[in-house]
Amino acid sequence: MPDTQHLATRLTALFQRMAAVPVDAYLVLSSDAHLSEYVPVYQRRRDAITGFTGSAGNALLCPEGSHVFVDSRYYLQAEQQIDPTYFRIHKLGMDGVKPLTEYLTELEKERGPLRVGFDPFSISMKTHASSVKALKQAGSALVPMTPDLVDAVWDDRPEAPMQPIYRLPDDVTGRSVADKLTAIRAEMTTAGAEVLILTKLDDIAWVTNLRGNDVSHNPVFESYMIIEREQATCFTRVAPPAAVQQVLGSDVTFAAYSAYPEAVRRIAATPSRTVWLDASATTMGTRLLLAENQRLHTERHPVVLMKAQKNAAEIAAMRNAHVHAAAAKIRSLARLERQVAAGQHVSELSYADMLYAEYASEAGFRDLSFGTIAAAGPNGAIVHYGDASAAVALRAGELFLVDSGVQVLGGTTDDTRTVSIGTPTERQRQLYTLVLRCHIALARQKFPEGTSGTVLDGVTRSLLWNAGLDYGHGTGHGVGAFLNVHEGPQRISPKGSDEALLPGMVVSNEPGYYEEGWGGIRLENLYVVTTDDDMPPHPSGKRWLQFDSLTLIPFDKRLIEWSQLSDGERAWLARYHEQVAASMGPLLQTDDRLWLQEACALP
Repeated sequence: MPDTQHLATRLTALFQRMAAVPVDAYLVLSSDAHLSEYVPVYQRRRDAITGFTGSAGNALLCPEGSHVFVDSRYYLQAEQQIDPTYFRIHKLGMDGVKPLTEYLTELEKERGPLRVGFDPFSISMKTHASSVKALKQAGSALVPMTPDLVDAVWDDRPEAPMQPIYRLPDDVTGRSVADKLTAIRAEMTTAGAEVLILTKLDDIAWVTNLRGNDVSHNPVFESYMIIEREQATCFTRVAPPAAVQQVLGSDVTFAAYSAYPEAVRRIAATPSRTVWLDASATTMGTRLLLAENQRLHTERHPVVLMKAQKNAAEIAAMRNAHVHAAAAKIRSLARLERQVAAGQHVSELSYADMLYAEYASEAGFRDLSFGTIAAAGPNGAIVHYGDASAAVALRAGELFLVDSGVQVLGGTTDDTRTVSIGTPTERQRQLYTLVLRCHIALARQKFPEGTSGTVLDGVTRSLLWNAGLDYGHGTGHGVGAFLNVHEGPQRISPKGSDEALLPGMVVSNEPGYYEEGWGGIRLENLYVVTTDDDMPPHPSGKRWLQFDSLTLIPFDKRLIEWSQLSDGERAWLARYHEQVAASMGPLLQTDDRLWLQEACALP
């Protein structure tokens, strides 16, 4: 648990500042000025005031008792990191637990009119609107606070990043900046917008074909972008090298990051200009810089789908990244098995370090795509388990869950394998096989275009549901091309996603099972959505779609209860393992190649 005395001092100082405003409560969200999931260290205000480091989860600070709202991925982590003396944990998804906005309504009923302070540069226009709606009494209000009150009490706040910006080669982007801007402006014309403002970092990186290192594991750079009919301006902390700017020419000009607010205010001088602000992807801070009567278009902006549907070059780069990732992970798993067989001591951290060394030895490696989850035994039940520990040994009879990925020039990977340490138990085999069958069900599924992730989520969970089991996270998320490991709009989830999957989208398939004190099982591949031209014509003329695996890593056959598999499931697994062996075998040295051959051989 973090230094609670230090956190208590910060909370006390913050409450004093709240009283001076005055506000009754203060919102501290996990996002930053660009609504990022993973944020630079200097933007992690929620971490600094609560001690909780999960990538999602929001705080409501009140002098009489503060609150942290987390989803099921972080139940156990929150319990371990958050001091109950100061914070109440709200486990979203549990019966009777209300989301933050509904809790504001309840708090208002208890206390009367409620003034809630917030940083407008960390909340989206959409979330702000729902929060305003939650406060129903006269005298209640959301009160924007600039600068954020947490900054004033964060005594050891790090400096903002100033990392260099670089350009991706054309052979991995597959599309020039000029072409992207032409397509974006065509969408702007259709929408009647004269200005489009982008604030999310992966959107800007995709449009400009530039990358950076301002956020751990995400090759993005802190920036804003304003696209107008005749010019596009990117606001960055560090100017790209002159050679990069020369390549971009007049397509994109660069200005200082600090010049962004004034640039928006200049747009506000003409309220009749229609400005496109995606309500889900733009902060209230940007909205407040514009005129109150500014003409706005608040629908989803066009970059979202353009970025999500990978072109041929991006898919090729993704495949290349997955080959490198698979080679490293296969070598690490083979070495782990040999170490265990030899009776050597292996800890979570020693394996994570070994895996990193294998990744780093691969051509084109730039970084991990997120911090490796190396969770032994009971730690596997923590869905987003934190740093691997040198004090936690891999023990015979337990499961070991390894969720990891890399950034290889042009591509981003994410995969999870759960393996047995020594001889598995019957219950481990039964549950592993059930999760594997769920994975196969989705991997085999053909579906007509227009099918949403919600429908496919139910297909995946069916076998677990019929066994009276479930998992608390979504089944799949989108993944960027040498960008963020979590990317929208596509997802495979039981709620909040009616987005139709489209050819070129990359999505994970990661069903799981988790049991506190016992451990966890998660089996994750990335797949690209492709057309299936071999299916009979759909009655309505729609195209049929299918999933094509990018991940090339065997499943642990020691944990498979083969009698549970249907003929179709066994055939899919045989084809997949044949593909893995054929693709990866030639890239491995003798010992690792022999291990892979054995791992891919069916009984």
